[in-house]
Amino acid sequence: MPKLTIYPLGQSIEIRRGENVRDALYRAGVELDTPCNGQGICGKCRIRVENPENVERTPHPDITEEQEAEGIRLACQLKPRHDITVHLLEGYTRDEYRILEGDRYPEDARDEAGSANPDRQEAEPSGNPAVRISKTEEGFWLHYEQQEPVRLADWEEGMSPKGLAIDIGTTTLVVTLLCLDSCRELSTASSLNPQIHYGHDVVRRIQAGSTPEGLAELSNCVRDGLNLLIEEVCSDSRVGTNGIVDVVVGGNTTMLQLAAGIDPEPLGRVPFRVGIESGTSYPASRFGLDVHPQARVYVPPVVHAYIGADISAGLLVCQGFFARGQSVLFVDIGTNGEMGLNAGGRYLMTSTAAGPAFEGMGLSSGSRAQIGALERVTTNGGQIALKTIGNAPVKGICGSGIVDLTAALWKIRVIDATGRMRRPHEADGLDPDIAARLYEINEKAAFHIGGKVYFTQEDVRQVQLAKSAIRAAIEILMAEAQVKADEVDRVVIAGGFGYSLRPENLEGIGLLPPGMAQKVFFAGNTSRIGSVRLLRNVANRRFLEEHMQQMEHICIETRPDFMELYVGSMEFAD
Repeated sequence: MPKLTIYPLGQSIEIRRGENVRDALYRAGVELDTPCNGQGICGKCRIRVENPENVERTPHPDITEEQEAEGIRLACQLKPRHDITVHLLEGYTRDEYRILEGDRYPEDARDEAGSANPDRQEAEPSGNPAVRISKTEEGFWLHYEQQEPVRLADWEEGMSPKGLAIDIGTTTLVVTLLCLDSCRELSTASSLNPQIHYGHDVVRRIQAGSTPEGLAELSNCVRDGLNLLIEEVCSDSRVGTNGIVDVVVGGNTTMLQLAAGIDPEPLGRVPFRVGIESGTSYPASRFGLDVHPQARVYVPPVVHAYIGADISAGLLVCQGFFARGQSVLFVDIGTNGEMGLNAGGRYLMTSTAAGPAFEGMGLSSGSRAQIGALERVTTNGGQIALKTIGNAPVKGICGSGIVDLTAALWKIRVIDATGRMRRPHEADGLDPDIAARLYEINEKAAFHIGGKVYFTQEDVRQVQLAKSAIRAAIEILMAEAQVKADEVDRVVIAGGFGYSLRPENLEGIGLLPPGMAQKVFFAGNTSRIGSVRLLRNVANRRFLEEHMQQMEHICIETRPDFMELYVGSMEFAD
């Protein structure tokens, strides 16, 4: 197989048959922003190749003849047949990604390894893992919940049991390593979900995985991604993977079934049959994880084909969600928008296809939360102020920046109530600096952020589609429970949003009903945090299994009012 040599990293890997350079770079831990999902449209995944006269061209309107002669190519379109050396340009990341964990509740600021907050619905304080190791004259034994003890092969004196909390997101993978003796977190690592090359949303993944060949491809690539992260957290903590004997895995139902090698096709059509058992444990081999051969993988309860274990694990983090005397709205904003409502002891859940816009995907300059991503936008009169992560030159726009920017452009009237963006000749009344940022790209309106980063008319439309889907689902939940917005005590936002996102902008763009902004708390990656708690305390598993049985699933697809609410939520309103 051809060899790919990567500079400035000085790293070499073999290129698989039919693999393009972009995908090979991902396997090597190098991530390029490719909003067009490798279709060769956006032109952002540029690299420079050595000996360009021997390397096939990758034509693109933004690559000039001079640049082509200098070796500029698109990584997603280049499939080498011989050894090749490439030089990375700006716009790549390597081990510098940042998953924003968000602010915790004011009354919940605590060391997670310490005692639980008395107001939380956790079943017991932390420190009661599902596994323990014993020693007899015959050797070491693994005790896992109520199962018969099994003799541990390859276990040595002095080894302490470790556990993994895994979140398999549609866009991102996150792995946390814990010491089960102390229940202390040792290391966390994350990366893009390599399945993203098959599509940004679960529907495309279902389609891609609905053949034996496709299922094998998607299963293998996510397992490879997870095992690389497992190797990373173990290396960081200087422990061996053989010490890992318990795993909790959160993820939406499609991601879980693909990781477990279970046909996802029934998830994509009525009656949306779920193939994976939940509230139970599997041998680690079922998920292809590089851990101890006798380790078990616990899958939290799954409510529906589109409400998975990531949401049930997340509800364990959502303060007061299971309290009888409260009304709490939980919203996980991701490619799928999942939400739950505790209406005074009645529990309802639903989901909607929001799309990846709020995760920075599918937009012209969309980005994950990484160095150089626009994360905060403020307005002062008719002007705006921009802040990037690390205060670095802007390279893209991440989720919080997308919400802030949309709200800001609406406030200063660059976009109107319908979402239409002004063009350069329509700048009357705008601040001169704002007017200078108005552009037309391919005859469509665009707003210049800086460098090669723009926010386009199509980007605004993608935001509108995402926010209106979430808003319509929230309205249906509240209508079903006969709860008004002012009767909700707390709104908990989960997902990749974090430190820089302001609740008033979620309300300002119409994602949340009026009056809810002041009730918002950000909980970060609740799937990961909830999985950690399920790993630390086996009683939390029983607590969650019992309470999730009380959930009512509301299927919004069959609701006659969904489309009306969806369309009605599309516009921006004062």
